[in-house]
Amino acid sequence: MTTYQPGPDPLLPGMERGQTVQEFMAGWGTSDGSKTHELIDRVIRFLRNNVPISVAKIVKGGSIGRNTSFCTPSDVDIFVFCNNLGSVHDMTTQTSGLLSTIRSKLDSREWLPSAGSIGPIEYTAHSITFLLTCHDLEQQHVIQIFPLYDILKNKNVHDVYMDMRDLPDDYRDYYSVCLAEIQIGFIKQAPSKVHSLILLMKYWLKMDVKTDTGYYFIETMVMHRWQRAGKPDAFNIGDWFEEIMTQLADLTSLSIIWEDKYTASNYRTVPSKPVVLDPANPFRNVIPDQRCCESMMRCARTVVHRSQQLKEYKSEGPAPIIEGMERGQSLQQFIQYTVQPSSDDRRKCDHLVDRLTYFLQHHTRLSVNMVVRGGSLGKSTNVLGKSDVDLVVFVNNVKSLQDLATKMSILLNILQDALDSKWTEFAGYLEYVNRSDRGLQYNLSCGDNDHVHDVDILPSFNILGAKSPLEVFSEMKPMTDNERRLYAPCFSQKQVDFVKQTPIKVKNLIRLVKYWAKVEVNIEVKAVTSFFLELLVISHWMNNASPYDFVTKDWFREIMTQLTNLTSLRILWPGQYDAASFCVFRENPVVLDPTNPYINVAPRRKHHSLVMTCAQNVLYRMQAWENYRTGRYPNS
Repeated sequence: MTTYQPGPDPLLPGMERGQTVQEFMAGWGTSDGSKTHELIDRVIRFLRNNVPISVAKIVKGGSIGRNTSFCTPSDVDIFVFCNNLGSVHDMTTQTSGLLSTIRSKLDSREWLPSAGSIGPIEYTAHSITFLLTCHDLEQQHVIQIFPLYDILKNKNVHDVYMDMRDLPDDYRDYYSVCLAEIQIGFIKQAPSKVHSLILLMKYWLKMDVKTDTGYYFIETMVMHRWQRAGKPDAFNIGDWFEEIMTQLADLTSLSIIWEDKYTASNYRTVPSKPVVLDPANPFRNVIPDQRCCESMMRCARTVVHRSQQLKEYKSEGPAPIIEGMERGQSLQQFIQYTVQPSSDDRRKCDHLVDRLTYFLQHHTRLSVNMVVRGGSLGKSTNVLGKSDVDLVVFVNNVKSLQDLATKMSILLNILQDALDSKWTEFAGYLEYVNRSDRGLQYNLSCGDNDHVHDVDILPSFNILGAKSPLEVFSEMKPMTDNERRLYAPCFSQKQVDFVKQTPIKVKNLIRLVKYWAKVEVNIEVKAVTSFFLELLVISHWMNNASPYDFVTKDWFREIMTQLTNLTSLRILWPGQYDAASFCVFRENPVVLDPTNPYINVAPRRKHHSLVMTCAQNVLYRMQAWENYRTGRYPNS
């Protein structure tokens, strides 16, 4: 009788039933790359010493150069930066001759058989390629040699992209190979655990998908996940493997634009999904061809199905829905124990901000009408830990916004001098951070509970004490965006009232969405603002009849779904004003400030891809937990 190992089907070819990816990779051991690099160095020494080309530098690339090689033969790119190439145009006219020179030397007796056996040499427009076998080193790799112009020595990368913008694709390819060092450095910067995940993904690509293409695409997928997580050294490799597989199973909806590297829309029209731009080159979409994509999606769906079954078999549970959650923890529990400040924390922070408000009202040389407390703390939507506080100081002896603009520098000097000289008499530690043309920035520490709040102190004129909002909107209409900026703090009290009207459960959902943005979206750049997230949740609440009670999990999923369709979002607040009369924003997404129709708080275009990707990954995790809870897994 045939016996079988327990557990679900193996995740990947070569794995055992019930084996995790961590257990599988533990059997790989470590490889000694010294022989591989000796093989490459033989070629590099030959190029330097035997080929009559003036060489500025030689760079190792390919999977070997990026430390992501997992099988033999691997690809080795050797980039030869030539002194006699003075421009990209020189490459177009001289590359063929340089390649012929290199080949003639490789074919000559100067290449000693003891250095290795060279297979048939093939040409491309930019390189020569051959299989090199070194029996003494027991190594065999595919070598590709590129003669290049060192364009980044003479231009910054932005100027290079501008040069590429209007070129035909075949000419642009010459620029692309010159950017190889950026690709290499980008991948090599990652810690060894990221490289291990890349190797696992490449193993899947070769053994399961059965293709030798798409390796750089896979590298960029892993690097994007690592970068979105804040570039950690440690992470759960099984969870990340499943998450990337889930993305690949839905590959047609991929959109990865690398907002921190460049603003792609400055150089080109961003292609429709699926798109994964090269982090070194905004003109190159590294998505494989359609046939390869279809194979990837089919195989990835199978892996996701088996991975979720494996976690059920191990009684482990899927990855947490949000970074920082525990496995199996509900969103409501997470809000209660991690996201929502305790009543004691709120009391201490409120007391200290009250002291600062009192100080601004009574201990400066200004005659102050009132101080409005805004920001997350003022609207009671702050997350446990660091929060933002806006203190808008309405000054009596300012007669108009034009008068405010004239006196702003003097007002800021008075406030800063008072805080510098007198604040030590009050509770809490206040640290100066910065000064802008409209306000002062400080860090305010709450003492023993270690909470530090970002405080913006903004002098303003109470224009709404003299005019109605509609009159102010009409006054603002012919102004420039820069002129309207001075009006923004005038609406602070209305902003606070608009958000504070919501019930506590809505505020806690806002806190949850803010926490998610903090740990998953705003790690490298501030892609979404707190006010945008507040308005997104409040709009959802209003569109569902403004209930006091709802299922947090369902609403969180619906908010994430809206964010996956960010570029279609349009929130105009018809109950607050006639947006058609004032709104100057035509292109989505638009999320207007309900108190000021001239402010669109939606994320900037260059951040759309990041926000949508992060939201989609939350939906994947929520579905994985639903599958785990019900025991029903979709067919692979």
